[in-house]
Amino acid sequence: MHLDDFLEVEKAKWTKLVVIVCSSYGVGQAPIGARKFRELCDEILLRCEDKSLNFLNGVHFALLGLGDSHYTTYFQNPTTIHKALTSVGAVHVGELGKADASGTDNMEQSKVIERWINNIWKDLNKVVATTTTVDLDKARDETWGLCLDLFPDWKPTNYASMATLYVPLVGILLAILFHFFYSSE
Repeated sequence: MHLDDFLEVEKAKWTKLVVIVCSSYGVGQAPIGARKFRELCDEILLRCEDKSLNFLNGVHFALLGLGDSHYTTYFQNPTTIHKALTSVGAVHVGELGKADASGTDNMEQSKVIERWINNIWKDLNKVVATTTTVDLDKARDETWGLCLDLFPDWKPTNYASMATLYVPLVGILLAILFHFFYSSE
C-alpha cells in the first residue's frame, strides 16, 4: 500500500507495527505515492517545534530507505519520515535500512536490502509478541485531523447541504420537462 493511500483511503488507521519502504526522489522529495505522507511529516516537524506531541505512542515502525549517495539530498525523504514519526512518539525498531543505489561490493543496494529483510524479522517479532494493548484511536484521530488541515479536499462532503441545493433544482427540471411534454398537446 502506498503511504498516501494509508492516509487517504485508510484514514490513517495506524497499527501497532508498521513497515515502511520509501525512497527519495529528485532533490530529497518523496516519490509519487508518498508525497502527501511527506507533507504530513513536514507539518509534524513544524508543529513539534512549538510543543510536545506524542500522538503516535504505541506505534512501532521499521524503515528501509532507498536512495543514491551521488545526490546531495541522499536519504533526505526517509530521514524526514523517521524524524517526524519518532518526534510524535512512534518507536523505531530494528536497523534503519540505508540502501544506496551507488553502493558497491558488500554495500550494493540489493545486498543491503536483502540483509535488512533478513535481519528485521527478529525485531518485528519482538513487537508482535508483546501482549500490551495499545489504544491507537488517538494516533488515528490526531493524524487524520492533521490530514484534514493539510488536505481540505479530503473532508467528507456534507450531502445534507447539497440536498438543499439539488432538491429545488430537480423540482425545476421536473417542472420544465412537464411543461415541455404536456403543453405541446
